[in-house]
Amino acid sequence: MAYLAEFVGSLIFLLGGYAYMCNISLKKTLVGTLNYIELVFAWSLAVGFGLAVAAIMGGPAYLNPGVVLGSMIWNGLAVGEGCIYLLMEFLAAGAAVLICMIFFWDSFKASGDAPKRGIFSAYPVEKNLPLNFVQEVIATFVFLFLVFMAIAGVSDLKAGNQSLIVGLVGFGAVAFLALSLNSTGFSMNAMRSVFSSIWFALLPIPNKGKEKVDWQYQLIVNLVGSSIGGILAVIATTVIKGAL
Repeated sequence: MAYLAEFVGSLIFLLGGYAYMCNISLKKTLVGTLNYIELVFAWSLAVGFGLAVAAIMGGPAYLNPGVVLGSMIWNGLAVGEGCIYLLMEFLAAGAAVLICMIFFWDSFKASGDAPKRGIFSAYPVEKNLPLNFVQEVIATFVFLFLVFMAIAGVSDLKAGNQSLIVGLVGFGAVAFLALSLNSTGFSMNAMRSVFSSIWFALLPIPNKGKEKVDWQYQLIVNLVGSSIGGILAVIATTVIKGAL
């Protein structure tokens, strides 16, 4: 059930965010244009509901490869278990991209050569790999540190209250980061960008054309950068909780 919880929570998180991105990026939708506050709320709700559902289903609600890796390195999560959680996240990314492809099929077909890779992965306002890498590490660390410290005491609460608090914390942390540190296209999560980029390259998305994934950016910034930030957040919060 824990593995299923990871899949379902990840799917809800990604599907909510990707669906909103489809609405503002493609033609023949009822949204059409980007409103930044709306964007923040959409992703915040997606993360919050994903975390809440995963917690309700009894999972650890990692929903982030960096957190899985940090738990394997520092908190004793077995390598085999960690790999299954990563597989669940990878499959959830594929399911989210596939569902959006089907649901917005006509919109993709009507959108011609409009950029589509950014629907499923984060890219910077201005590409500067060394700076983007540092920004990704910092943003991921701050986001996950906020989440982990804010939910440190929920284990003593009833399951329903736990999931509510976890969801609210996820919502608040995403909103805080998006409104305060958005100087680049940080994703803070390799599942949200790298895993989905693989599926974007594989699936027959209409009018994808010759649009290519920027693998250099995805691997250096959104994979390595976010993973380092996640690992450091796991270590920092574990040490602080132990000291307290």
